[in-house]
Amino acid sequence: MEANLVELTMEQQFEFRRMRDAAAQMSREQALELLLQASRLLMIKTNVVRDLMQQTPIQPLG
Repeated sequence: MEANLVELTMEQQFEFRRMRDAAAQMSREQALELLLQASRLLMIKTNVVRDLMQQTPIQPLG
């Protein structure tokens, strides 16, 4: 995997810092709820990608 695929874009870095700063202002309960929501969304994203991969026919190379 190429290194630039696992690095955050400049926009993502900005958003990450913005979220980090916002989380620093949250209570522990609010931060935990945000973490749980983010984890759930990542699981949904994984399911969507998996479903799209299964629906997409793979053509042989060459």
